[in-house]
Amino acid sequence: MFEVKGSAPHNDYVMAKVERAVDGANIRARHCFVCGGPPSTGVGEHVFPKWLQTRFGLFDERLTLINGTFIPYRSLTVPCCAECNTGFLSRIETEVQEVVERGYVETSADRLSVARWMSKILVGILVKETALLLDRKDPTLGNIVTADFIGELAHCQLILQSARKPTRFGALHGTFPFTLYWYRIDGPDNDFDLSTDIVGQSIAMRVGKLGLAFVNDGGLQMIHGEKGPYGLEGLTVLPHQFGELAARVHTKASLRDATHFYLNSETPTHLTIEQQDVRPFTGTMLAGGEIQVFLPWDSLMFAVRAARVTRLEESVFMDTTTGHEMTTLTNLI
Repeated sequence: MFEVKGSAPHNDYVMAKVERAVDGANIRARHCFVCGGPPSTGVGEHVFPKWLQTRFGLFDERLTLINGTFIPYRSLTVPCCAECNTGFLSRIETEVQEVVERGYVETSADRLSVARWMSKILVGILVKETALLLDRKDPTLGNIVTADFIGELAHCQLILQSARKPTRFGALHGTFPFTLYWYRIDGPDNDFDLSTDIVGQSIAMRVGKLGLAFVNDGGLQMIHGEKGPYGLEGLTVLPHQFGELAARVHTKASLRDATHFYLNSETPTHLTIEQQDVRPFTGTMLAGGEIQVFLPWDSLMFAVRAARVTRLEESVFMDTTTGHEMTTLTNLI
């Protein structure tokens, strides 16, 4: 059991806030995206904070949405109340800004802060897409993401909102119930890149000299190694190599075939998030007698995704004649 100390006790219940925040009716009513209460006046919470947009020149850059349309980073805001905006969300931003400027993840507290921050960004992007039309020419098609889909991110919200009060974590595969890998980037210190997999609930980000990959999977990817693909976490990689690592994490995330059962509890002063066991989706038994937690690896899926993330040709990652998978990481493995 890992306990995070130092946060001020709060008599309101985090789990109740999470339940309100993911409620479809509250999403449709444009309530605060992290407590479910009425938002304050103003633009709301910037999904990508102003310090990040300033640091990497993102204000006029555009993010690609699920439906293939684009939105400027400066316009990516979601409803948020003043208490959440200036309270625990502000503390998370301050902690992560220090990590980004340092260029590496040093402690378990850093790891948790980064995971909370990336949870906020993943949730924020999807909440924003619940307010945008799938096709502006045909409003009858509805929004890009349905409000009820946000309920799928309840655990992601819980990780994010554990910053509200001291939290005890009990995880089966590592210190925390999520997957997070970080890398040093050998490249310009002002470059930014982002990739996501909505189905797998994964997000990867290159912020200057730091590369981050997060998956809201309870830490399942760490079953196959706590240091990520090829055990490279913490090492120095080139920008395109980080892109390949991100594509491997995203592909694995989309192949997840299990979830976790949690026994969470809360008092006025503490929150406890504790995994009990792994619950498979299909119950497929593997040759070794263990239950399948990931569908078989798909090299073609990986090659397509890696080409998109790195902006290299698919042939860099797969020989289409032989079907043999290839890698840009040969100097590291």
